[in-house]
Amino acid sequence: MKLGFILEDHAGAQDWLRDVLKEVFPEISVTVANRLTEARDKLSHLQQADLEPDIALIDLSLPDGNGIDFIRDLREAVPECLCIVITIHDDDRHVFPALRAGARGYLLKQQSQSELARRLAGIIDDEPPLSPSVARRVLATFAPPDT
Repeated sequence: MKLGFILEDHAGAQDWLRDVLKEVFPEISVTVANRLTEARDKLSHLQQADLEPDIALIDLSLPDGNGIDFIRDLREAVPECLCIVITIHDDDRHVFPALRAGARGYLLKQQSQSELARRLAGIIDDEPPLSPSVARRVLATFAPPDT
């Protein structure tokens, strides 16, 4: 991982997520945006400089839109980028649209920094970064009905 991207509107959470990325990928350079429009502008500037993010941590609730829209943008512009949702929302209304848009992981902010780092480190071993409650929700969706 060489370049990370964080889309998060709270400064404290931005710092926290940057620390998580640096813990897992010590050599990573991180670009941060706090709004959807700023994220799109920064992605465009990165691409003009022939740079593409390898991993993106994306919040869903933004002041000027929804992080799901940026996931779509990023997956179209940089298909290899690992888009990971980082949010407080663990309900069907948020989880499934994000996964359908191309998110390759879904983590909850309620987890500790060490737990988030552990889940992101699993990427190295090709483990999908999913919070336990989200993994249970996804599995329950595909479970056969009780008979």
